[in-house]
Amino acid sequence: MSSSSSPNPPLPAQPPAHGHARGHGLGLAPELSLEAGLQQLRELGTGFEQAFFAERLQALQAQALSAAHELELAAFELLGRSTAPAEDPKELLVRARDLLDQAQAQESWLACAASWRAIQWIQTRLKLHHAALESVAQAVALYEKAGHPELALLMQAARCPVLFMAEMYPELREACAKLLLERERLPVATVQMLLNSAASAAYYLANEEPEPRLAHGFWQECLHLHQESLALTERHGLVYAGSLAHLNLSVVHATLGQGQACRQHLEQLRFMAGDKPLPASWQLWMRLCAVLLDCHEASGGPTQAQAWHALLAVDAELAQTPSYSVGHRDAVLQALRQFGERWGYMDQALRAGLTQLQQERERKRELSRALGETVHAVMERPRLLQANAQLTRQGSELEQSLAQRNQELSHALAKVQAEASIRAAAEAALQKAHDELEAQVRARSAELELALRTLMRQEKQLALSRMVVGVAHEMNTPLGNARMAASTMQDQCQDLRAQTQLGQLRRSELDQALNRLQEGSELVDRNLARAGQLVERFKALAISQHQEAPQQLDLAAQLRQWAQAWQARLPGPDFRLDISGLPERLAWQGFPRALHEVLDQLFDNSLQHGWAGRTQGWAGLALSQIRTPGDETEEREAVQLLWQDDGPGIPAEHLPHVLEPFFSTRLGQGGSGLGLSTAHSLVCELMGGRLELQSPPGQGCQVRITLPLSLSRPSIGGSPTAAGMSGRSALSSASCLAPPEPKP
Repeated sequence: MSSSSSPNPPLPAQPPAHGHARGHGLGLAPELSLEAGLQQLRELGTGFEQAFFAERLQALQAQALSAAHELELAAFELLGRSTAPAEDPKELLVRARDLLDQAQAQESWLACAASWRAIQWIQTRLKLHHAALESVAQAVALYEKAGHPELALLMQAARCPVLFMAEMYPELREACAKLLLERERLPVATVQMLLNSAASAAYYLANEEPEPRLAHGFWQECLHLHQESLALTERHGLVYAGSLAHLNLSVVHATLGQGQACRQHLEQLRFMAGDKPLPASWQLWMRLCAVLLDCHEASGGPTQAQAWHALLAVDAELAQTPSYSVGHRDAVLQALRQFGERWGYMDQALRAGLTQLQQERERKRELSRALGETVHAVMERPRLLQANAQLTRQGSELEQSLAQRNQELSHALAKVQAEASIRAAAEAALQKAHDELEAQVRARSAELELALRTLMRQEKQLALSRMVVGVAHEMNTPLGNARMAASTMQDQCQDLRAQTQLGQLRRSELDQALNRLQEGSELVDRNLARAGQLVERFKALAISQHQEAPQQLDLAAQLRQWAQAWQARLPGPDFRLDISGLPERLAWQGFPRALHEVLDQLFDNSLQHGWAGRTQGWAGLALSQIRTPGDETEEREAVQLLWQDDGPGIPAEHLPHVLEPFFSTRLGQGGSGLGLSTAHSLVCELMGGRLELQSPPGQGCQVRITLPLSLSRPSIGGSPTAAGMSGRSALSSASCLAPPEPKP
């Protein structure tokens, strides 16, 4: 039921509680019928697998059970509680006896067997080994009587830990050998326990056997059984049990002085442990192996004395602090006797023998004390039964009082039910009205959705119409000028041809005609170039036309370079451009060509609109690093650029429309109305940023651009980033941040 902490332990080592391979496939099934779940719980509780015991028990307790099944589960619950060190075994024993009496009264043999199983384990904790053996026999007989021979066989295997605790090594050896003949019917965990128990019995029989020839036979048997246990664990992937088998073999080889084999198993044990620390008791066994090997390999002189003193030091250490198990001290004392007699340290050898005898007496004394306390608890049982009878009488009186109270409650319940019927009728009427209202809301919502779609379609058509009007208006001027110039040139060509045919063309007239034709040609070229520029600006509205891959660059250095170019374009010495907030270096991942186009457009706006008709002016670009809110509570790093000038600003009535394509107060005067619209699309959609436009009265125009510091993060404004911009345009995409409404 619990893992031992040492080789050849007082209880045979069990597999750990985190699950392992089973010979009969007793892994926990997610859904089982009641009877199948009970059968699995019996096998888990009767055998030596506790990995899923508590989970299966809890699942079964939640189901509807018969009285017999409830008794059986109560017994298994006691079995699980008895493994907890904090539980008082004497109280558990009294409770288990009561369950046994109830199960016998109902002739529920499976519940009786489960009660005997719980009693057996509690008695083992109390060191009542002979009584525990009798409890095992009772459980075996009951399982056979109930028609469960496989559970009876598992209960026979449960005798082995009790025999070991009782130090009945010959009986343990015989019982294990008999059960191993039927290993095909047993789970792998039980077979491994039997092999380990039989090997432990051979280990102690070899230590106690004075005849060397017989002791040699026991040692060979111990080695063979541990090796068989190791092979079993390797076949079935029992890592913990395999590590324990290597430790057991290293102890046996060290005791026999077989250094090479001992070191091989210790090395394999360390390899299997890897970086995980081994239990302290295992580390003590490994240390003891090294000391025993030093004693066996000592050739006399200093090495012998050194090995002897090391053995004495281990014994002194174990004498001062409680050992993890009696196996450590027994092994050290046995070695002191063996090597003390061999090397002539008779006093220490005799003292070791006396210590062993004293330990044996203390174990006997502890057993007697436990037996006395248990008998006292059993003697108290009649008094407890009398108190229980008194409580039963009081319970009967309480039941009568409760019956009367229940009758009163029944009348009150009938009244409440009548009121509930009235309330249910009212709720039904309310639900009907609610359903009708909900249907009306759905109908109105459908109408509203249709109207909204119609409105959106009309708005799109209006925007398209506005765009077409803007394009036509802008294109009409240069194309009209070009046509007029071409018509004039055609007339001049006809006049020139007529004069040439008449022979009246003078050289001066030819020069004048050629000059006029050249001027007309230049006028046509300028206007066609203007029309081409307008077409290019219109194409720039489509973000997909902006073919640029994101780059990693120093934004501060790039802004300084652009600022030098802008300084050269200032219209006069009284115009000033200030750049502030630039760090020495700022790593930024983005689209430098697109950003340059945006900032260049802002500079052009200041030139054309902010400083038009003025002899002096000021503009500034300020950079700052900020953190913007992201998903949930995460914040993201960003860079913010603030462009502002001291111009007249944007009138409040124009502010809501300045980001629309072809909106301009200078249509036909050289303004296309595409600058801010293109800048807005590049910032919000291509670069995944945010553009805010403000124009406080008398304070010029302010454009605030916020961009993510790295494109690996989502966009700041929630708009699509560069990776998802194919085919989107400023006309079809939503604005990432509309311009603010004008303030009154």
